[in-house]
Amino acid sequence: MSFRTIIVHADANARFKQRLDVAIRLALEFGAELVGMYLVPTAALTPSVAALLPSDVVAGYLRETGEAQHRAESVFRQATQAAGLPSIDWRAPAGAAIEAAIAQARCADLVVVGQAKPDDIDALFAMELTTSVMLSAGRPTLIVPYIGSPPTVGENVLVAWDGGREAARAVADALPILAKAKKVVVTSINSDSEHPANDALMQSRLVAYLRCHDVDPKANVCDRNDGDVGEWLLSQAADLGTDLIVMGGYGHPRLREMVLGGATQSILETMTVPVLMSH
Repeated sequence: MSFRTIIVHADANARFKQRLDVAIRLALEFGAELVGMYLVPTAALTPSVAALLPSDVVAGYLRETGEAQHRAESVFRQATQAAGLPSIDWRAPAGAAIEAAIAQARCADLVVVGQAKPDDIDALFAMELTTSVMLSAGRPTLIVPYIGSPPTVGENVLVAWDGGREAARAVADALPILAKAKKVVVTSINSDSEHPANDALMQSRLVAYLRCHDVDPKANVCDRNDGDVGEWLLSQAADLGTDLIVMGGYGHPRLREMVLGGATQSILETMTVPVLMSH
C-alpha cells in the first residue's frame, strides 16, 4: 500500500509554504498526486447577503478573496514545479469551507494541514479545520507545527500506542511511512501497575503486526507519573530525535459539541514536530 493522493490545505497565510514543503516531500517520496485545496476561512458571500450590501463592499470582498486565492495558487504551482512533481491538481471547492474540506479529504490517502497559531486572525478556523477533518473525514491527517517542520519527516517515527481503536487506525494509516522509516519506536505507558504483563503483551502484538509489514520497531514501555500525556509524548519525541509522531486522535460527545480528548488537545496546542493522527 502507498499514498497515491495527498491533499494539502492552501490559503494566503505565510505558513502555507511550511506545510506545502512537507506535502511536496511526501508526494515525491511516494509518487503521489498532490492536490492543493484552497479554502476561504470566512463565511461565503451568498447572493441573498450580497443583495443587502452596497455594491462597492461586495466588489471589494470579491476582489480581496480572489487575490488571496490567486496568491496561494501561485505559491502552490511555483513550488510544485520547482520540485518537479509530475502530477498536481488545484481545487477551490464552493460552499461551506469545513464541509467541503471533509468531502475532499474522504477521497484522498492523506490530508496535510497546519497547526493553529494562537495569535493568527484565522486561528479558530485552522483549529476547526484540523479537528473536523481528523474526526470526520475517516482519513489520516498530518498536522505541521506552526514553528515549521524538521529537515526530514518520517525517518525517525514515534508511535504512541495504547491498544485502542484510534491508535490502531493511525498505525494502519501510517504504514506507508513506517515501512520507509529508518527508525520506529513504539512507546506505551504502563496502565496497570498490578499487571504490567498486560501492557507488554499489548505492545508485543503491535510489534508482531508491524514486522509482518516489513517494519522492525523498537518497543518502549514506560512508567509515568500523573501529568499531561501530550507533554510526556513530546518529551519522549525530543529525547529520541523524532521527526514524526503517529497517534490516535479522539473526541467524545458532550452535549452537542465535539470535545477533543486530553492528549489530542494537548498535542494540537503544543506540538513541536509533525503529527499524523487518525480517528
